Amino acid sequence: MKTPLALACLVCLGLCACTPSEEDVYPKRRSARADNVERYVHKARKFRALAQERSQPIVQDGLVQADVLKELLPPVQDVRLSTLVFAQKNALEAAVREHFARQTADATSALLAQFRDDAVQAALDAHTPQDFAAKLDEQTAVYSQKLADFSARQKTLSWAAPDAEQRRESTQALQAAAAKMLDGISHDYGAVCAQKMEPVLQKMADDYALALSMVQNRDDLQRELKRVGQEADQGFDAVAAEFGDPIAALSEQQAVALRAKLIAAHQAVEKQFEQLYGKEAVLRTRDIFETYRDAANTLVRKPARLSQMQADLARAGEKYRRDMAALQVQLNEKLEINAAKVRGTPLSLAKK
Repeated sequence: MKTPLALACLVCLGLCACTPSEEDVYPKRRSARADNVERYVHKARKFRALAQERSQPIVQDGLVQADVLKELLPPVQDVRLSTLVFAQKNALEAAVREHFARQTADATSALLAQFRDDAVQAALDAHTPQDFAAKLDEQTAVYSQKLADFSARQKTLSWAAPDAEQRRESTQALQAAAAKMLDGISHDYGAVCAQKMEPVLQKMADDYALALSMVQNRDDLQRELKRVGQEADQGFDAVAAEFGDPIAALSEQQAVALRAKLIAAHQAVEKQFEQLYGKEAVLRTRDIFETYRDAANTLVRKPARLSQMQADLARAGEKYRRDMAALQVQLNEKLEINAAKVRGTPLSLAKK
């Protein structure tokens, strides 16, 4: 009897264990109060997040960095050094030609003087006028041929390599001209850039002297000095790009590009203002922005040192930042006053 009874108990226990509870079968509906609490908590979190965002400045600085001006200005491409190298090359070639012409004239004069001396000697040696005439005709033929041969050789020498003295004088002239250039470089790119340019000028003179020492013909001279000039220009542009403070003004196209950057950056600011304060606040930002935009456009169109233009642009950006921060303060105070009205708090306390 015990066994059937025990078996019946086990079956009942198993059925009870496998049967879901009433709460699982028929879950209780959430109460309206619980739903309201959840919505309140969600809104409270959202309001706290918005309040936290409103306490932070939306605008941290100007809409663009002052360095943007360097990006808008065209890269430096100054060819004054290569121009100087080729001007000095031309002066050297002219000096060589002049020296060559003097040598030619001296050699011709020497031949004519020797012809005169030989003619005089022929006259002294002649025994009769007929003998003198024959000797003179002979000397004339000899020296005419010498002059013709000399002239033919000179014509084949279309170019003469400069000698050591000419190379030295030409290099010194290049160095002197480069030194005079420093004043112009200082005017165009600033004193610091001119100081940094001195090694470039010295290298140019050294390369010029080395090229002259190796030339074998005019084509070699042309090719080597072209390379010297190009390398000097590249060195100049690199120094000017890093240390240059040129006098500049943006073209209309460049100014348009700057305005486009300002507008794009301000549109991102407007989006944040709309999220935090609404569309009416966006309209209030536009007067501030337009003042900044117009000031920036005016200052970049006037010729000025790049450093001065950058400083002026930075000041305009700082004024924009301050005005936008002041606007945020006003908008936050307005929100607090409106919230105080809703809570029934006296306005005098809400403003404190």
